[in-house]
Amino acid sequence: MPTTSSPPSITTLNHDSIAPRLQPDQAEELTVRWVDSIEELESLKQPWNRLAERSLYTNASFEPNFLIPALRYFGNSNVKVLIVEGSGSSHENNSTRIYGLMPLVKKSFYHLPVKCLEIWSHDQSFDHTPLLCKVHAAKTLEAMLNFLAQERIGLLSLDTVSREPEFQSIIESLIQRPGRSRFQRDQFSRAAFRPVTALEDYKKQFVSKSVKKNYGRLNRRLSELGEVQLVQSDEFSNYDQLTQQFLEMEASGWKVEAGTALACQPATQDFYRELIQSSAVDGKVRFLSLTLDGKPIAMLSDLRSGQNIYSFKTAFDENYSSFSPGLQIEIGNIESMHQDGIQLADSCTAPDNSTINRIWGQRLEFQSLVIGLRPGVSNWATQIMPSLQALASKIKNMRSKK
Repeated sequence: MPTTSSPPSITTLNHDSIAPRLQPDQAEELTVRWVDSIEELESLKQPWNRLAERSLYTNASFEPNFLIPALRYFGNSNVKVLIVEGSGSSHENNSTRIYGLMPLVKKSFYHLPVKCLEIWSHDQSFDHTPLLCKVHAAKTLEAMLNFLAQERIGLLSLDTVSREPEFQSIIESLIQRPGRSRFQRDQFSRAAFRPVTALEDYKKQFVSKSVKKNYGRLNRRLSELGEVQLVQSDEFSNYDQLTQQFLEMEASGWKVEAGTALACQPATQDFYRELIQSSAVDGKVRFLSLTLDGKPIAMLSDLRSGQNIYSFKTAFDENYSSFSPGLQIEIGNIESMHQDGIQLADSCTAPDNSTINRIWGQRLEFQSLVIGLRPGVSNWATQIMPSLQALASKIKNMRSKK
């Protein structure tokens, strides 16, 4: 992402033309524009955080503490952030109101002759659902789609966005508008946590007897080596030290061999340090450590957004692998989240993660789809995509068998 901003493209939609009149302080047009400067994004952090606090669907990976360092270390000049503001907003007196935000990048689908954009992703992102003001989510997303269509974008790829009811109902209603179409590329679910009335009720419902029995046995064995504690970070914690401990622990195990440890690349390590540092200032980071005589042997590095948790990264000391420290800290985490009043936790894991799937009882639904924004070629493209996807998959399977 370049450090200077080019003149933005702007379009406006009057709310009265697409929905009932807003409240007096919000009866204004929506302004949709591109931002391609990190410096400008940093200047918008305050209204951006307000949007995150009142968004229809919380997504920590699109909040400023996450997205700004991601753009700094993983972005390039092709990535732009689309934002929706109130036309009465004033940057000079810090009264900007942001109604929606999503980063986009150019994308090609099966070499089709259609201009396409996709929500930007990178190896560290876990959710690409746009931030939309909860009260005016449909109007905001409608403004975004109309703006892109006016810019002659034919296809918009929404890869790994929510399929939960609130967001899905808005997507369904907007796709039904004349001239639009869609192709459902994929859908999946991953483990999530929502508390029940009492901790013991949750364990009875979602944690099997065999898992609880195994956890108790392993915990007793570990306790024979020293004092075992579960330690959660707070406002007095040394987050620089916790960050370093986590990076070193992750870099000591199998993730280094797989090339997925944060410390494997300077960019990912620097991204993580900036993410934790800025999130700690806002009280939006949480470390949970399983310690043996005060030394961490397993750690969870979570992000917070309101009463939601995102289980961003996990690590454990493989010298203690026979004690399953990863399972032990996850079992302890269930109790910790109940005590903290967490309303929802996203595991941020693969759908087939066996450890989490055994103890996190709920699921979050996600999808990947392509929206045709303009009549004609765009609609034709979404109609032939199922056949093109099937052909691409067949070719891939044939090559893998050679």
